[in-house]
Amino acid sequence: MKKFISLVIISFFAVQFSQTSAQETKVTIEDFIAEHSGFEVNVDGEIKPINNREINKKIRFFIEEKYLNVEFTRNVIWDSYETFLSPYDIHHMHTFIVQVKVEGIDRLKYLEISYNPKTLKVTSDFEWNKEESEFIKSEVDKEVEAINS
Repeated sequence: MKKFISLVIISFFAVQFSQTSAQETKVTIEDFIAEHSGFEVNVDGEIKPINNREINKKIRFFIEEKYLNVEFTRNVIWDSYETFLSPYDIHHMHTFIVQVKVEGIDRLKYLEISYNPKTLKVTSDFEWNKEESEFIKSEVDKEVEAINS
């Protein structure tokens, strides 16, 4: 029985590693078309915000896992959809703004979250800054810009 449990645990980690190390499937033009066709327009010609329970659950779970100082999330609001297309790369991403309650802070704060409809993954470039009591975009981009300039 111990061997079986050990084999299951090793298999689980091997599958996890192979999934993270494998190259992700590239986004296609058809993915853009499918995503765009899912948008609905109201009578004023504005795009209706996406309100997908499964995406909202993923976002809430992501925040619980990454931001341990967040007590709860209040609202998950769709903000935008961005596409990028070049001869070398192609991707698309939805942006959500999430209202959160941070431990020790009286006011609710806002956190920007990205959702990749191709990989179904949720990410964020924002980190909590205690000194400013705000979520601040990570400094990694600025460091790379400084090195390349």
